Amino acid sequence: HMTETLRACFYTGRWSVKECQPGSIFLSQGDYPIKGAHVMLNAMPDILKQRPDAHLYVAGNNITSYHSLKDKIKISSYGKYLHDLIVQHNLTGKVTILGRLTAEEMKQQFLKSSVFVCPSLIENSPNALGEAMLLGVPCVAAATGGIPDILADGRVGRLFSSGNSAELAQAVVRIWNDDNIAQLSARAMARAAVIHNRDTNYNRLMELYHEINLHF
Repeated sequence: HMTETLRACFYTGRWSVKECQPGSIFLSQGDYPIKGAHVMLNAMPDILKQRPDAHLYVAGNNITSYHSLKDKIKISSYGKYLHDLIVQHNLTGKVTILGRLTAEEMKQQFLKSSVFVCPSLIENSPNALGEAMLLGVPCVAAATGGIPDILADGRVGRLFSSGNSAELAQAVVRIWNDDNIAQLSARAMARAAVIHNRDTNYNRLMELYHEINLHF
């Protein structure tokens, strides 16, 4: 077993509640169904009832474009589903698709966001969650796969039942209402610094290669 070493730029910088955009929610990917963007969209009406200033930012390809005839012909079934959810929930103007971002652009988006959400239906150890935690961004994530081993509910971030939009909305609002958000941020950074420690991971990788070599 060994954990991931993440992209270099995420090992510097620190999130601050004073410098982020209030009400901003960040998803690192929205164009692949198992990443759960639809779960986030279904949570937005409940979030907006309590925080009318909430705004969702999604990195990755824009698969929801539905303006021209070409868009309507090319749109995927999942893209159409997301588009319909945006219309159904009156989210036009509340969702921004950022397109593909470089590592540095991702970092800046993390730092300006008030919460990072990982609404995946299936996961192992999501790199985006690790990147957010390294920077100290408050995180909400689905309790699926290896995520609960990384993000301790209530101590490092907030978990919700995978696929449950109502729980997701509650978790996001609880993050925003947390008077100890600075402590939550600091604990997330400390946890990620252990999991994604570059020296530890390098040494473990060398151990694994040595163990494999002994068998051949």
